[in-house]
This record gives sequence, structure tokens and C-alpha cells, in this order.
Amino acid sequence: MRPYLFQIPLPWGLAFRLPAYGSMIAAGFLLGLWLLQRRGRRMGLDPMALFDMATAALIGGLIGARIFYVVHFWENFADHAMSVFAFWKGGLTFYGGLIGGGLGILALVRKRGLPLTRTLDVVCSVVPLGHAFGRTGCFLNGCCFGIRTDAWTGMRFPRVLDAAGTLIGSPPFLEHLHAGLVTRQDAWSLPVHPTQLYEVAYNLTAFVLLGFLLRHRRRSGDVAWTYAIFYACARFANEFVRGDNARLDAFGGLTVFQVISVLIGTFGIVMLARSLRRPPEPMPEPWVPPEPEGA
Repeated sequence: MRPYLFQIPLPWGLAFRLPAYGSMIAAGFLLGLWLLQRRGRRMGLDPMALFDMATAALIGGLIGARIFYVVHFWENFADHAMSVFAFWKGGLTFYGGLIGGGLGILALVRKRGLPLTRTLDVVCSVVPLGHAFGRTGCFLNGCCFGIRTDAWTGMRFPRVLDAAGTLIGSPPFLEHLHAGLVTRQDAWSLPVHPTQLYEVAYNLTAFVLLGFLLRHRRRSGDVAWTYAIFYACARFANEFVRGDNARLDAFGGLTVFQVISVLIGTFGIVMLARSLRRPPEPMPEPWVPPEPEGA
């Protein structure tokens, strides 16, 4: 766990600290943007239109991810309303970001006249890489941790004190402290599933597989629908060992994210089945900049 990548001392006892979580999100977005434009150009899409779309998706995604998180964990914010805006410290949900980012994408696709399913194919081939960076940030931040385990994959998270000696983390340590499983004198939490790293692993797997599928796809939409199915199944399974999400009695003990995964996975299956009934399509020609007027 490393909430800050580095710290630079400043005058008057201040310090500049670079949050690991926000840095990983920024790095994932910038690398993803480069790949999005590179792959989009190959699929006949205007790189500048994709840049505008990615910017809208980033803004919408951050807003959606934060709203979903705050609503889901409102008890953590009820007495600290201003902390709602400190998203760089952690506290974003992927499905909230998917909804907010998706709305941004749809708005720019319509505004710039981009082909929807072909654009979604390119976007979905890149998203898992950015998501892997984000989950790495979760691991460094200590959030999104798993349930206790004695398996060889189990990892302990440290007790974290601020400069004044006040106990402020890590999230797994605080969870175990409140449950009476550790004491304030203990240095580490009990071993938990590193669910953040599990998600990094299956997102990187999806990134490789979807990149291959994009180069060999037969129909527009095949990559997007395959991504929806793959991620929904992987997230549904990973939620069984997540330790920070409440179970819903109304849905047989599933988490809200498992319920959403079922909906998204079902949607992906229906759309892929419909797509497979269409005849194969030729690959689009690479994008070529238009000739300047008067040339």
C-alpha cells in the first residue's frame, strides 16, 4: 500500500504529495487516449473526434463514478460533506463511471457523427487497460479490498497514522479494527483477498483478447458486446470475495454490483447473438485526413 507516490517538503511545514490513486487514473487515461486514437485511425475514425469524445467520457465518467460511490457509501460522507469532492483520494465505482462515461460518449458520437458500434468497438478494446491502471491505484490506496482468507494469495494491509499520530487507515485495517479482529497496537490487518489485483489481471487479459478481436472482427459491435459479457462475468465472480460491498437480501445475498453485472452480461449476450445473425462486414479503410480547402 502506498497512498502517495512521493512527497516533496515545502516551507512552513507543508508538503506536496502526489496521490497514487489519482496518478494511476491519469496515467491510464493518457495511455488509453493514445491507443484510442491509434486504433481509431486504423478503424477509419477521426482521431480528433475521438479526443473530444474521450474528454467528455472522462468528465462524465468521473462524475458518474463519484455519484454512484457517494450514494452507495453515504454513511461515510454524512458528517463530512466536503469530502464528497475529494475523488483523487479514492472512492470511484466503475459501473457509475461506465454510465457517466457512456453518456458522454453517446453525446459526442451524435455531435461528431461517428458510427456508434464501430466507435464502441474501439473504446471497449482500450477501456480494460485504463481500468487496470485504476485498480492498481485502488491497491496502492488500500480500497476495494477482499474478504479475509488463509489462501496463499492473501495480503495484509498496514495500520496507517497521520503526522499527528491519528489512526487513518488502511481501509482493511480499519474494517478489521471495527470488527474486533485486530487492535490499535497491531501493525497489520488480517490477510485478505487482493481483489484489486485480481481485477488488474482479468482486465489485462481482456485488453489482450479484445485487441486481437478488434483486428479480426467480422461485424461492428462484436468487440463491445464481447467486452460487456467478459467483464460482467469476471466482476460477478470477483464480488464473491470482495470485502467492502454490502450484500442485498432482496437479491439472494448478491451485491448491487453483481446485480448490475447480470443485467450488463445479459444485454451483451442478447446484442452479440443479434450481431452474429448479420452477414460479415469488410474491415473499414484507415482514416485519412481531408484535403485542405483550396489545395
